[in-house]
Amino acid sequence: MTERERWSDSTRKSTKPTVVSLDTRGLDSTEGRNLWANTVGTLYCESDVAWPNPRQPFIAEWGGHPIGELHVSTMRADVHSVIRSPAMVRSDDAGDFLVLVVTDGNVRVTQNGRSGVLEQGSFALLDCAAPFEFEAESNFRQVVIDTPRPLLEARLPQRVLEQGTGLPISGISGTGRLVSRFLLDVAEQDRTLPTRSAVSISSVALDLLVTALTDSATETDPTKISHARGLAEVQRIVERQLHDPALSLSRVAAEAGMSVRHIQNLFREPGTAPRAWLYRTRVERARKYLLSTDLTVAEVSEQSGFRDVSHFSRTFRAAYGSSPGRYRTEHR
Repeated sequence: MTERERWSDSTRKSTKPTVVSLDTRGLDSTEGRNLWANTVGTLYCESDVAWPNPRQPFIAEWGGHPIGELHVSTMRADVHSVIRSPAMVRSDDAGDFLVLVVTDGNVRVTQNGRSGVLEQGSFALLDCAAPFEFEAESNFRQVVIDTPRPLLEARLPQRVLEQGTGLPISGISGTGRLVSRFLLDVAEQDRTLPTRSAVSISSVALDLLVTALTDSATETDPTKISHARGLAEVQRIVERQLHDPALSLSRVAAEAGMSVRHIQNLFREPGTAPRAWLYRTRVERARKYLLSTDLTVAEVSEQSGFRDVSHFSRTFRAAYGSSPGRYRTEHR
């Protein structure tokens, strides 16, 4: 399977439920627990949910809905734990990222050899494509933001994503405080928010999250740190000139003060080629324009840097399975 085909498969419309409304009050203990566990498995990924005392009543509330490209849930629950084992990862191809923001109580998350407690607005990233543990050490409230994998992979190298999972980020000070507050504000948005506004808000949320993850990266190898910064600089240069169909790798290299070969090496670690990343970024920008503006398809094509509408339409269909016009109609 080619890189474009892998990307296309991962960005097609999900079969997950879009709106979640759940309250275990009024349900018997077994029914409430089963409903909670089934919702976790359906919305996020296959996992085991356990309670310290299964015979005691389980009181929990859960509400969630999409905001742009993200699915945002707000929940309050009694003590319980969620475990995603290696066997579950092998049998279930769920691959989204989950951002957990805990506002009340204490929750411990563990992934990729890292473990930490979330509280008072702190947050962490969990990867559903890898085993993890979630253990509430007290009754808690939290916001969970389900993020499709391609949206973060297009913004960060795989190494930074791996280093960022299971790593608590403080919501009290610094960048983490800004990101935490914004994510909590996003969770309060009504699901009747206009599509164009929701797309813009979700994009800003992702960009802020990427900033927090980059600032919190635990990498100490000077060479890898230099590569990560170099890659980010190249991506910024490309995004500023994305509208120009004549943009070339040699021009980017000259502006960045790097050689073409060095830029190719920078992209090797994330596992993609510069040209493939450029097309992904152009299609992603075009998709945002389709959902958040009234530009014609031809204008979207031009402002996203495609040489002509027919090339744009073919590329967009390969990524999302439908024409730009049809995609706009279906999603707006």
